[in-house]
Amino acid sequence: MNYRQFGRTKLQISEVSLGGAYLMGSHPSQAEDNVYQVIKSASTLGINYIDTAPLYGMSESLLGQALAGSSDQFHLATKVGLEPEDFDYKADSVLWSLDRSLKRLQIPKLTVAQIHEVNVAGWDRIMSPNGTLFGLRQAQRKGMCDFIGVTARAIPLLAALADTGEFDTVLVYHDYHPACLIATEKVIPTAAKKQMGIVVATVLAGGLYTNQYQQVLAKISDSIEHQRITQVLQKLQANEHTLPQNAFRFVLADERITTVSSGAANVVQLTEVVKASALGALIL
Repeated sequence: MNYRQFGRTKLQISEVSLGGAYLMGSHPSQAEDNVYQVIKSASTLGINYIDTAPLYGMSESLLGQALAGSSDQFHLATKVGLEPEDFDYKADSVLWSLDRSLKRLQIPKLTVAQIHEVNVAGWDRIMSPNGTLFGLRQAQRKGMCDFIGVTARAIPLLAALADTGEFDTVLVYHDYHPACLIATEKVIPTAAKKQMGIVVATVLAGGLYTNQYQQVLAKISDSIEHQRITQVLQKLQANEHTLPQNAFRFVLADERITTVSSGAANVVQLTEVVKASALGALIL
């Protein structure tokens, strides 16, 4: 595993990291064991960054159980917002949410506390005097987290928040993969200019870069877009490595990116994409 500096935090983060949305696996009755096995493999493979959220079902609680006694091997990040549904993004609610997450994760402090889907919160609720940003700053002062960040699709609001210089990290998803470069237009350049740690998630694009790609292609009704994406897939398939590995390699070719987050649901999926770090950059 190779490591990159996480923006101005100065932390060294694994090029492939672990996202917590699908850790429970496909069999609820085996979720606890599945999370334990994935975390054990992540440690062995050199992953040192895990991103989760209250929205991800039992993810935080199961991670807390699996990490018992070994949480210091990982930098843990979670989020505030979206859960509960009536979350109001005020400072007191931010502190309440983070306290709940710390208890679930069974840790004293987070590496990063992030705003989940900044478009739901909106600029005013984030930047108001008693808003989300103020709550995150309070959390830092209370020793609940080291750094703060923002997450969303590559929307103008995400770039605008990055440009304030208030946030240490940014997580962008769905909008950076071999067939989509939207995040490179404003969000990534702005975040890089502000020396933020940059996490890219969902680079497999809902199965487009897996053995399920034909089903994903079948849902694309626009013939021109279908042809364009098919050509991208053909270029990826021309390489000797797997589609998931090549999708990760493509994003990791961008030196501004700190880490690509894997939404692996099991050990096999995680082991496959982790190899992308050693395989080197892929330029299409």
